[in-house]
Amino acid sequence: MPEFILITELIGTVAFAVSGAVISINKRFDIFGVLFCAVTTALGGGVLRDIMVANLPPVMFRKEIYFITAVCTGLVIFLIARRNPDHFREDAERADSIVNIFDALGLGIFTVVGINTAIAQGYQDNAFFSVFLGMTTGCGGGILRDVMVREVPFVFTKRVYAVASIAGGIVYYLLDVTLSIDQFAALICGVAVTTALRITAAVRRWSLPKAF
Repeated sequence: MPEFILITELIGTVAFAVSGAVISINKRFDIFGVLFCAVTTALGGGVLRDIMVANLPPVMFRKEIYFITAVCTGLVIFLIARRNPDHFREDAERADSIVNIFDALGLGIFTVVGINTAIAQGYQDNAFFSVFLGMTTGCGGGILRDVMVREVPFVFTKRVYAVASIAGGIVYYLLDVTLSIDQFAALICGVAVTTALRITAAVRRWSLPKAF
């Protein structure tokens, strides 16, 4: 695995673990619940991805660095909140902004990682499956997180979540597979498109049409 791919995955792990920890703390989870939610948010999408391509056992159980990174991130957020509980509770708007930023970054990174996994498993000629696997990797952990905290998953209700993942995934696939440009440049572009679209949707409160 290229070193920059590993670094990118670890950044994504931290980003999603932060969002999972912050949301679970606001839901008054205990320390085990916070750590479990952080790990699930960070690595749940990757587990779903690995199951879909029969890459078993999933990577998180074979490369402990991802699990350790998620746990340490969740623990740091928990200790920060425990040290400043009043500030953490009162500044709900800032906490929501932090979650949105880290969630967007994690979504972009893991979308690209999911597509890269599809390519590595020999599915580079199947664009639909590659992009779908990227979306599953990017959105899966967040869906599991929202279910755990008894919220309707973001991906089904607001802020152009899955659409941002699909858009960034298509960009990455076209640049990396179709045009065969430098993989690092393709990765940056894919992550940037997903992250920027997700943050813009959150700021401008874009949502897909609903029946009523």
